[in-house]
Amino acid sequence: MKPFSTFLTLALALCLFTAEAASAQDNPVQAARAAGLYGITPDLSRQTGNARAQEGQEIAWTRFGIHFEEYNNRAFVAALKPGGAAASQGAKVGDVLRGTDIMGGSAGLTGVLQAFASAASRDTPSVLLYVFDTDSGWQREYRLTAAAPDGTVVSIPPALRGAATSHAGLMAILRADPGFADPADIAYDAMLALQAISKHVKACYGPNAVAIPVQITTTTTTRDGFGIIKDTETDQYGELLRVRPEFASWARSNLRIYQTQPISTVRSAVLELISQQGCDGEGVRQLEAGLAKVMNVALPEPAPAPQTGGIPDTADAFIAQCYPLMIQRMQSKGHMASERSTAQICLCQEHAARALDDAALYASLKNADDSYYIANPDLHGRFDRSFMECFRAPEGSALRDRVEALWREMNI
Repeated sequence: MKPFSTFLTLALALCLFTAEAASAQDNPVQAARAAGLYGITPDLSRQTGNARAQEGQEIAWTRFGIHFEEYNNRAFVAALKPGGAAASQGAKVGDVLRGTDIMGGSAGLTGVLQAFASAASRDTPSVLLYVFDTDSGWQREYRLTAAAPDGTVVSIPPALRGAATSHAGLMAILRADPGFADPADIAYDAMLALQAISKHVKACYGPNAVAIPVQITTTTTTRDGFGIIKDTETDQYGELLRVRPEFASWARSNLRIYQTQPISTVRSAVLELISQQGCDGEGVRQLEAGLAKVMNVALPEPAPAPQTGGIPDTADAFIAQCYPLMIQRMQSKGHMASERSTAQICLCQEHAARALDDAALYASLKNADDSYYIANPDLHGRFDRSFMECFRAPEGSALRDRVEALWREMNI
């Protein structure tokens, strides 16, 4: 098979590096992280010395898509299954466990694996992990929910993962599963999501939005050291909550839980999602479908997305499929792939295939398959020019802004 042309080969070479660092060999956590986005190849035959932990090791991988090893008496995330629940819900290779919400919160490997074995008996198998993030140096937590028995995984939009894994109500909305969390938590997070959509400058619902007046009176009382009232202040809070017509009845019925606090993790995450994707993005559609489910209303069928020569209107699906396949392709050749450069290559391949308006080329590269490109040398000149226009886009250009926005969205 012939290689890519000179331009594409050069760009591909920019995303490769070898993993020979001594530090990675000395520290298993670093070695797992150095192995790339999905970590090392898990050894499920490794015996834990504990039957319950052995069961948990199998469940963690097959249902949750996560594999743990132990270093300095603590479990750490050593591998993630591509497309698995853990990889789709916020887990990162290298996360060092501080404990779980099951089995007394043990951070040791045996205790963590036993927690996963216990989680399997829940109606909705899930485990809350408390971890130390070796990338950021911060402590964080996230709840992993197992794939369904048929293998279906609830994928959480990257912008919402941090909020959803810490807020059960938002997770229930994104899962479109009202039974996943307490109804009060779901209602609380649903209202915050509506507030975020309403406030966004894109005005997602345009002239079809239903404007609901919100008037909230708050009274603050000041007392002295003896409990005697010294002063009372009354503040009026008012604004318009703009929602799509299908959500208006629920919103009116739940104005009592309208949140006036300036800071909200859920609201900020939804605002970030809309900022990244716009009002018609896949993640926003997932959020709205979940809101409809927990509100027990039906949404109208979406209009067919506009097509150009058989090429989808947005690049999201192309990058989501190209990126992990490209990572795997490099690893299969014994290379380590730079996450940033690999994501940029996928974005720029999408840009170039779209510019050529060649649906067959687009579909081939989406699957990290260069055979169609190789078989059609007449495409090379035009494709390579468009590809390198994107890959070498200067700071401040629209193409460079797209690349940097993608890196932020993927947290790489």
